[in-house]
Amino acid sequence: MGEEHIIVAGLNEAGKAFIKTLVFRGLPFIVLTNSKLEERQLRKHGLNNVLYVNTNDRNSWMIPEKIIGDVFIFESSLALSCRFIQCCRDWTSGSIYVITTHWNPRVIYKGLGADHIVHSQTGEIGFLLKK
Repeated sequence: MGEEHIIVAGLNEAGKAFIKTLVFRGLPFIVLTNSKLEERQLRKHGLNNVLYVNTNDRNSWMIPEKIIGDVFIFESSLALSCRFIQCCRDWTSGSIYVITTHWNPRVIYKGLGADHIVHSQTGEIGFLLKK
């Protein structure tokens, strides 16, 4: 059995800082994106575990080959965060965290399958990591 990978989606500044924390701690992770341009840029910067998903086509949401643990979605928009939750919920029995600066979408995210809604103005959530 392989090692669980953390999924990180929604690459705002807080998401990028979180990736740096994962790299520093040596934790395996996959960056989830719905942008081909962002995928190319991430690979260009040395991130090899990047997974592109077309968030508008549910039939294309293939389960990754790696074992998925927890999912961390950094809210950039309500619609995209909702799509990422829907996409990832079937991939893991681990927790899905949505990191947001807004109070409004809590019920929506929970209804779609998010386990934890973390309100953070700074985006610092490294304390949530299990290792």
